[in-house]
Amino acid sequence: MKLNYRDRIILTGLIVVLVWVAGIMLFIKPAIERLQNSQSALDTAKATRSDLQDKVEADKDLPERIVTAYKEVTKMTEDFYDAQETKDVIRMVNELLDADEITDLSMTTSDYDSYTLNPYAYVHTTVSIEIDQQVEQYKNQDPITAETATAATPADPNAAATNPVKNEKGELIPVPATIGCYRINFEFEGKLEDVEKFCEKLQTSNDQKTMVVENLTYTFGKEKNEDGTDKLDEDGKAVVSDTDVEGSMELTMMVVEKLPDPNTLA
Repeated sequence: MKLNYRDRIILTGLIVVLVWVAGIMLFIKPAIERLQNSQSALDTAKATRSDLQDKVEADKDLPERIVTAYKEVTKMTEDFYDAQETKDVIRMVNELLDADEITDLSMTTSDYDSYTLNPYAYVHTTVSIEIDQQVEQYKNQDPITAETATAATPADPNAAATNPVKNEKGELIPVPATIGCYRINFEFEGKLEDVEKFCEKLQTSNDQKTMVVENLTYTFGKEKNEDGTDKLDEDGKAVVSDTDVEGSMELTMMVVEKLPDPNTLA
C-alpha cells in the first residue's frame, strides 16, 4: 500500500513520538530515579556524617572523662567490701571476732544477695513564722544534739532508683540504691565488753563501715572452774557470770563489684 505525503508525515511523527516515549520510559525515567535515590543516599550520608562529627567532637575528651568517672566511682566504693566467695566472708568475720577475743561457735553466710540503701533527709517540723520571731527562737534555743535532733525521715523506698528525680529547684533528689550483700549468722561466747567493742568498731572503723549488726541477742553465761566445770554457789546452783555472755548475732556485709582500671584495659 502506497502512502501519500500526508500519511508519511503522520507516520514519521508517530514513530518519533513512540521512540521518544520509549526513550523516556527505558532510559530517562530510570536515570532520574537513580539520581533521586543517589541524592537521598547522599543526604542521609551527610546527616550521618554530621551526627558522627558531633559525637566525635562531644567525645574528644572521652578518655579523660572515663578516668575521672572511674576515680569518682572508686572513691564512692572505698567504704564497701569487695564481692567475694562466702568462705572468704566467714574467714574475714572470724578474724574480726578473734581480734576482740570473741569465740565463734557456729557461723553460716548466705549466698550473694541484694541490699537496698535508702537515703535519709532531715525534715524540719517547725511551722514557718515571722523572721524576727525565728531569729529570737534561734537565739534562745538549746544546742542541737544527737538526742534532741528531729528524727530523719527515710525517702520513699518505691522511688525509681534508675531515673534521676529533681525537685522544683532542679536539684537531684536521692533515691534508693540496690547493692550486693552477704548475710552472716553465728553464735558466740565472750566478754560483754568485748562484744560491745566489736559492735562499736563496725560503726567507727574506716575498714568496716559497711558491715552492720542486724540483730543481737545474748545471755550471761555461767562461771567456770579451772577444770571447765560450772562454778556452784553455797546452795549448789550454778553461778551466773556478770561479764561472760553467750548469744547469737546477725550481720549484713554490703559489697560491690570493683570496676577494672580503664588504664589497664586494651
